[in-house]
Amino acid sequence: MKRLGPWLTLAAVAVLGLVLLVINMSKDTEPSTANTNAVVTTTTGPTTQAPPTTPPSVPFPGKADYVGTIPLAAGRAITLEITVAGDKATAYACDGKAIESWLQGSATNGSLQLTGKNDAELTGAFNGKTVQGILRIGGKQWDYTAAPVQPPAGLYVYSDAGTRQSWIVDANGGVTGVQRNPDGSTASAVTLAPDATALVNGKKVTANKVSGGDSVG
Repeated sequence: MKRLGPWLTLAAVAVLGLVLLVINMSKDTEPSTANTNAVVTTTTGPTTQAPPTTPPSVPFPGKADYVGTIPLAAGRAITLEITVAGDKATAYACDGKAIESWLQGSATNGSLQLTGKNDAELTGAFNGKTVQGILRIGGKQWDYTAAPVQPPAGLYVYSDAGTRQSWIVDANGGVTGVQRNPDGSTASAVTLAPDATALVNGKKVTANKVSGGDSVG
């Protein structure tokens, strides 16, 4: 009779291998449960940051004058004077020859809102040191900064027989002025002396200092 021991052993090993193969295949086909407890996160659009706030304006002193220079092409410049008294302000801008504009309006809580003829407009704010804003004349506009000045610097005017002389005196004693004739034409103003006097048609006159709220233009 033949011995069956080795054959039975081989058969048992083969059956065991087949069983293990079936078990491994069944594991591969089962759905994975590794991520069933994963946390789902959502994202939103970019956070919109609020625009930086503009520092509040500082109230004007009870009475003050400010002068600034606005460069123009070809080396020219507009000189700007703003005079404030209480809650009213008057401004004058000129280039010493042809450009000139008088503006008037409010000076409330450190903010300026002034208007003049031919749609001229001046806006600005006082930051405690200077006045900064925008000047518009004849469809053009410029940024400006005007610094405080002390007398005799300031804004002066003299009118006679329909001809008006207007002058701005800066902190260094420099004078910029325009003469407005009865027909509307302009020219350089006559010389204004440090004592605020001038010779107009051969007559010595004293110019009047303009204060905020004075009606001139």
